[in-house]
Amino acid sequence: MSLAIDVLLILIPFFIGIVLLIFFKFKADMVGTIIFVIVLLLSIFYFNTDWKVAFIVSLAGIIKSFPISLMVLTSILMMTYMQKTGALAKLVVSFKKIGGGNQAFQIMIINLALGTFLVSIGATPITMLPPVLAAMGYSAFASVALPAIGYDPLCTYALLAVPASVFADFMGITLVESGRAFSYYMPLVTLGIAMGMLWLAGGKKLLFSKDGLLFGLIGGLTAGMTALGANLLTLLPLGNSFAEVLVLLTGVIAGIVTAMSLIIVALIKKIKIIDASVLTDEEKKTDKSMSLIKALSPWLFLIGFVMITNLIPPIYTFLHFSLPLAITLGEITINTAIFSHAYFWVLIATVCSIPILGRGKQTMKVWIKRSFRPVYAAAIFFAIAYIIIYSGTRYSNIIMDGSIISQNWHKFSNNNMVNILALTSAAVFGNMYPLIAPFIGLFAGFISGSETSAIAMFTNLHAETAAALGISALAVGTANGIGGGLASVLSPAKIQNAAAVIDQVGIEGEVIKKTAPIAILMTLSVAAICLCWANSYIWWKWIIVFGIFLTVLVSLGLFIYYRKEKQK
Repeated sequence: MSLAIDVLLILIPFFIGIVLLIFFKFKADMVGTIIFVIVLLLSIFYFNTDWKVAFIVSLAGIIKSFPISLMVLTSILMMTYMQKTGALAKLVVSFKKIGGGNQAFQIMIINLALGTFLVSIGATPITMLPPVLAAMGYSAFASVALPAIGYDPLCTYALLAVPASVFADFMGITLVESGRAFSYYMPLVTLGIAMGMLWLAGGKKLLFSKDGLLFGLIGGLTAGMTALGANLLTLLPLGNSFAEVLVLLTGVIAGIVTAMSLIIVALIKKIKIIDASVLTDEEKKTDKSMSLIKALSPWLFLIGFVMITNLIPPIYTFLHFSLPLAITLGEITINTAIFSHAYFWVLIATVCSIPILGRGKQTMKVWIKRSFRPVYAAAIFFAIAYIIIYSGTRYSNIIMDGSIISQNWHKFSNNNMVNILALTSAAVFGNMYPLIAPFIGLFAGFISGSETSAIAMFTNLHAETAAALGISALAVGTANGIGGGLASVLSPAKIQNAAAVIDQVGIEGEVIKKTAPIAILMTLSVAAICLCWANSYIWWKWIIVFGIFLTVLVSLGLFIYYRKEKQK
């Protein structure tokens, strides 16, 4: 009974948060603050965490959020500057010409292919693409939801495969082994996400149209199969360095190949790839106002800087390891390595664009107004994640000759929220535990807005639980990570980030409500793969598991369809 109460108390703050977001339309930063206060108080007064530790780890979480929160800050600056200089307007009309207004083609090119490419080099489609889509005429909901869900399937290879690299460190395996293990999930997940995007943008009319099905299938399968193929190539005797580069560039390769595949299909169908006839007279004037290269200059600078700092080994080593710029809080040491992170280079790329694009009047004023809430939301959810990770930690005295000579942190596993959730799940599900692993990752990603944080929170305990159950730790751990990536479209912090750049803060609940079914269905598909892989099922058991999954999928689809029809 006590364990059940523990689990209930851990989950209650997040249930409250979901209710406030969806039904009371609270903003993400306010919801984050409420959850933070409840989790902090529970950690101290119920889970017996030392109050000084609780506040130290909260601050550590905020600092650890810098790759996310400061990326939000600088990317909003870049997009605001591009808007004020007219570069964004040029990009909008350029994107509008793509496919002659063919919506399915546009959605796949912009949100899946370009979104995957951008997030893989360290840029943020969730900040860069919403203003473009909104200006192209997409609704505020679609402008936020599509970029958020577009790069979800390959989130593992974001920031040049940082999540895969972190997972490799936790599991004690190579980056190549980590990237390959994650890639097994990609084809099914990317296909589901591609179809989900079409559903979000135009409902069953767009999804089941000829172009919708065709471009959804081509885009989803190409992205997933390219990711799988790039990582399976590492099985060949290519040399470790080249194999690692393939993992690092998985998302980049997948984005480019997906775009090329979509363009080839469009050409076969005799769809104009670039069609200026869809522009109004005013848009044609905007199109002629500056060159596309000039308008793209901030993004081009960013791509160049990220490639140089990550793909040239001496520069990468110097920025990541020779300039760690470490901050120590209690027993936590955080290597900020500011000059190695994308957010720093977003700022530099923006500054470098000033001689090309001009000053951009009122950029600072609008940027400050837009950025505070999403930056705060990203930071506060990381603080919540760190409280959960270090819950149950207290000071223990080191005594010598009867005197206290030092105090060290000691984590009591019986009071640690992560441990309680993982072990309870294992006890309840047994060898069915792989079914719940990706949902634990989804939960962690919802809290922190980061697949990397989901990996950091639960990988060790997934490994220990898998070992105790005699199932594959690699399968369970990667499923947790994929779940964390799929949570991007559910994370209040990320959704508010996207909403802020189009001045639509407050729609987070609506977005989460409509995107949650897709994220849950895709997580369920990951759970099906994980169950079969982790338990080393023979082929006929795989067929049974996926038969059940497809039955559930079709049943849910019919339920949603008939419910909507009844509401009409």
